Amino acid sequence: MAVRRPLIALIAAALLFGPASAAVAAPPDPAERGPAAASPRGQSDTEMPFGVGPGQRGRSADAPGRKPSQPAATAKLPGKPRNDVIVDVPVELTDASIPLNLIPYHDIPAALRNLQRSNRISVEVIGQSVLGRDLHLVVATAPMSDAQWKTWQQLSDLRINDPHAAQAKLAAGAYANWRTPLFVNNNIHGNEWEGTDASLQILQDLAFSTDPAIVDMLNKHVFAFVVTNNPDGRVAATRANANGFDMNRDFITASQPEVRAVRAQLVRYSPLTMLDIHGYVNCTLIEPTTGPHGDNYEYDLYIKHALRNALSMERAVLATGETRASCVNSDGTRRNDIPFRDRTQGWDDWPPIFTPMYAMYHGAIGHTIEVPLNPRGNLTVAERHERTRINTAVAAATIRGNFEYATQNREELLANQLEWFRRGVDGEPTRPIDDPLAISLARGDNLKTHLQDFARAYVIPAGKDQRSATAAARLVQFMLDNDLEVQRASRPFKLGGTHYEAGTYVVDMRQAKRGLASTLLGVGRDVTNDFNAMYDISAWSHGHLWGATVQQVDGNVKLDDKALRPVTEARATGSVPPGKQSHYGLVVDSVAGIQAVNKLLNDGVRLSRTADGTFVVPGDVAVVRQVAEAYGVEFIRMTPPQVRNTTGVSKTRLGVAANGGEIFALQQMGFQPISVTHTAFNNGILSFADFDAFFVSTTAFNPLSLNATQAAAFNQWLADGGTIVGRGSSGKQFNDRAGLLDVTIAAGRSDANGIVKVVNDPASPITGNALPTAFVDAPQYFTRVGDGVRVDQRLAAEGFFLAGHWGGQEAAAGHAVVVSGVAKGANVTLFGTEPLFRAHPEGLYPQVAAALWW
Repeated sequence: MAVRRPLIALIAAALLFGPASAAVAAPPDPAERGPAAASPRGQSDTEMPFGVGPGQRGRSADAPGRKPSQPAATAKLPGKPRNDVIVDVPVELTDASIPLNLIPYHDIPAALRNLQRSNRISVEVIGQSVLGRDLHLVVATAPMSDAQWKTWQQLSDLRINDPHAAQAKLAAGAYANWRTPLFVNNNIHGNEWEGTDASLQILQDLAFSTDPAIVDMLNKHVFAFVVTNNPDGRVAATRANANGFDMNRDFITASQPEVRAVRAQLVRYSPLTMLDIHGYVNCTLIEPTTGPHGDNYEYDLYIKHALRNALSMERAVLATGETRASCVNSDGTRRNDIPFRDRTQGWDDWPPIFTPMYAMYHGAIGHTIEVPLNPRGNLTVAERHERTRINTAVAAATIRGNFEYATQNREELLANQLEWFRRGVDGEPTRPIDDPLAISLARGDNLKTHLQDFARAYVIPAGKDQRSATAAARLVQFMLDNDLEVQRASRPFKLGGTHYEAGTYVVDMRQAKRGLASTLLGVGRDVTNDFNAMYDISAWSHGHLWGATVQQVDGNVKLDDKALRPVTEARATGSVPPGKQSHYGLVVDSVAGIQAVNKLLNDGVRLSRTADGTFVVPGDVAVVRQVAEAYGVEFIRMTPPQVRNTTGVSKTRLGVAANGGEIFALQQMGFQPISVTHTAFNNGILSFADFDAFFVSTTAFNPLSLNATQAAAFNQWLADGGTIVGRGSSGKQFNDRAGLLDVTIAAGRSDANGIVKVVNDPASPITGNALPTAFVDAPQYFTRVGDGVRVDQRLAAEGFFLAGHWGGQEAAAGHAVVVSGVAKGANVTLFGTEPLFRAHPEGLYPQVAAALWW
């Protein structure tokens, strides 16, 4: 028998990727693919507003305009690859990939169709970008029959549904021929290009190579590649997508369609390994990370394989001979940057906003890869092309190294994942890192993990105990979309000494992916003293920031299985009081409520508002019923005394000087924001007469930079009753420049952020019905409030900082964080909190809407 060389050596020596590759075989006959090959089949994560969509594992909806090509019998095999018709797109000569000698988006369809000639390859359209460009998933594996895929699917689902049974089948050899899913995501940052080109090179050999090592891999794995996660950014050379979002900060929120498309594939496959290809850092970086490590991971299981996989990828990168891709040790040897081994802080995996960190909740050994050389900026053409060549080679090498490790350690990786899921089902606490290699290589405090017991359950009450039924349904559907198990009570029941109504949702934490449930619903913790420096945010919580009431149940209590039924879909149905009413009321306590109000206003319905903030709607039952059904909101009966002395509300013509995330959040609420600058007013492009309110959080609109004519127009606009909402230091700066509220502000550390406990003024039209928690980032708080200024919200006097990272937090205790008042005739509100941060804290949105409507 011939001696098999290591896969890296095989590919490096014989499979140099591209047309000249000596091992490329003649393309298979397309007819071998069977009936599905020529049938258009697109699949996307089609969702209702705010990402509400299918909740069962593997469920998804066909993309609009595409007809299903597979028979109903295969609909229960979500892992089975499909082949879509990949159509050409218009040529864009301005595509930023072209000057870099990389593949432009308009050439990707032809490359994918070429791959489709192989019966090993399927290409699926899994969604569309903000600007409507298709997102492609390429799946590579040796052909299987429907019967084989059925077996594959059963064993795949068994991992999550019953990890005990899966472990028994693994021991009995039932998984011997099961193909392990491996996942590669590319180009989530649009101006970090090369992962796409590297993956297309790798796929060329997966499609056509006859080398025994490649064939062996195809028989052992299902390879899933997202070709480009951000095609809009790729074309435009922007890090963000077309909504201005850094999508590698969005995975725990999933506000963006491109993120939801990839999330659906991570749910679909629960891969064993996951790579996310980025750039640029001068010395190739391969995770695992420094601390603090995410609390809700089984980190001892993760680090054992993450570290060895990283070393495999490092060897593959060094084997390329590209010396510009590596660092030099003091002894002259070369290495890559593996933060767990080479750094002490500042590159952590604490927040699950990042794609690989989110993937870890689905059992993946996740890695961010940073290729080394920045091709942007003032470079010669030759140098730019050389950098992208090296980066592409490095990205391809990391993928190869990852695949080699997964092939050599396939059964151990699967056993590791099953143990991860088993611990969740059995409710075991997390364990310390005990791997000898990790212990020997860790720098600083990188071995430190926070050992924790998980909650027994989370309860989302029904009826009078629930702040917002709409927000509750939104949260439950989000959990279902993330592959979590939720149950609902068919009758009243008791849990942990508390009685709950029928209709209450229960999240049993004895489930395979309990880590994800914990990170969504729990508040987190204060990690200020764990590490001095962190890479990004340190807190997030759907349970505390999304507007629903969520209660934690601890202890070894037993759930009432007879009362609880699995939930497959959660939607707020909305309601309208019976009988003919002269007026209806709407309490806005959710994003859907804000949307409903803006829908009514945009349709010309005359609304008014009571002193407590309830919206009064004329008694046209057809109108309110349609809105109730569309948005899931509850209208209430209003008596004649209740509708007296209300204030009229009209459509808000909104100008904004804000960041992309805030603009997107305002659009989510149904506002139609228009970006404004002082220059645009001075040049006559904009007129103050066209706006009712301004939201200001950047310095783009400086009232001191208005010319004399526009300054007078602005002052008249204020006197006529305009509305100003300012956020953060720039909002306060705008306030001072315009001479509005008399307040003094102080700032926390610029890198501080977290979830805070607040006290609301019940009489405030802004925060009277607000959540008892808020989110801060680079916190601002008011140390002095002048005459005529109302404190709408302040930090709690004691123990206000619930979770996050904020050195020097004590100085802010008890201080105001939201203030408002009338100045120069205008209604002015200033937020020191971050109520729209990255479109995450949806439960804080009503405060902003109330300030704009005030």
